[in-house]
Amino acid sequence: MYPKSIEQISDQVIAIKWDDGQDTIYFAEHVRKVCPCASCKENDDEGKKKNPFKILDMNNPTPNHIDFVSWELIGRYAIRFTFSDRHDTGIYTFEYLREIGEKA
Repeated sequence: MYPKSIEQISDQVIAIKWDDGQDTIYFAEHVRKVCPCASCKENDDEGKKKNPFKILDMNNPTPNHIDFVSWELIGRYAIRFTFSDRHDTGIYTFEYLREIGEKA
């Protein structure tokens, strides 16, 4: 599966039309919340202990409102988003995007 088109509808919404005919909508807050990067996975509360030595970045607190600032294709397999909280280390494979998306 591969995106036929990617359209940023607004600061908070991106739509992808896939080559199999499916259309999917992505909301910035949800995509940011399920970021697959190592740093975010380390902070995931699902059954894991938090690192007591982790230092919080007070210059970059997670805001209540998240927007897509930009996005870029990574090869022919993924997209990297930059969010309004300046986070940009997650690489979202097309397979993962299909899992987390909402069908239009």
